[in-house]
Amino acid sequence: MTQQPLDSSLIANPRLYNLILRVEPMRLDVMIYNGDEEDSIIYRSIRQDASLSQIAALEEAVYDNPVLLGDFNKITVIIATNEYAIVPQWVAADDTLADAVAEKLLVNDECESELLMIPVPETEIAVTLKPETRLLAFLRRTFNNPEITHHSVPLIRYFSKSDKLGAAGKIFVNLRSESLDIISYSNSSPNLINTFNFRDKMDAVYYILACREQLKEDGCDHEILISGNSEIRESITPVLRKYVGYVMPVIFPSTIFKAAKDTMKAPFDLIVLPLCE
Repeated sequence: MTQQPLDSSLIANPRLYNLILRVEPMRLDVMIYNGDEEDSIIYRSIRQDASLSQIAALEEAVYDNPVLLGDFNKITVIIATNEYAIVPQWVAADDTLADAVAEKLLVNDECESELLMIPVPETEIAVTLKPETRLLAFLRRTFNNPEITHHSVPLIRYFSKSDKLGAAGKIFVNLRSESLDIISYSNSSPNLINTFNFRDKMDAVYYILACREQLKEDGCDHEILISGNSEIRESITPVLRKYVGYVMPVIFPSTIFKAAKDTMKAPFDLIVLPLCE
């Protein structure tokens, strides 16, 4: 079935709406919503032309969906990449030190890139990444003052507050079809943040249990809470329960249940970002 473009007539007054773009190689996820209306969410996962370069495919996807070029109240771009590092915010605040640390932690020799240091609110850490300069140039000239962030940032913020009993002693796992994020907390501060690629579901189990074993040093019997891809979650949960006493799904944000059914399939970091604002 051919996707219908997101036409500019879809929204009469973009200034009343926020736009979130989630960018990863050959995939663009879009969420448009009015923060004052719970049932206003529009979500679309836009297929990109695999015969084009990443930048060219992204440009084509944006211009083929004219509503994305509207004058929105706020525009946020999530860059989804496994190539990132976590540093203290005091490192990010020192340009010379930040460059030196990034040179050791992040390698991007294939193309010209730009260092981004993204402080995570209400924590003492920053997420560092080096996106391609051409990607950032396209985003900045096409959209009005976009806020650029990394896919781990909304997850870190949301999971720290998502459990009424607190995040300490819990490991949060966010699943995608071929990768997963693992975040754990000491009190309300993250003490482990990582992203892993996997081909087999048992590899995902291995990464989760290996991280849990590493965290045993703090004396906690960590519970595991899982979000993201429901098919993989249902496959690995029975396996994890053989080794861990408490493995449960993350409670889905109630506001999303009123949105279109397809929204439930959106990447979890995109879904929870509006709840972190």
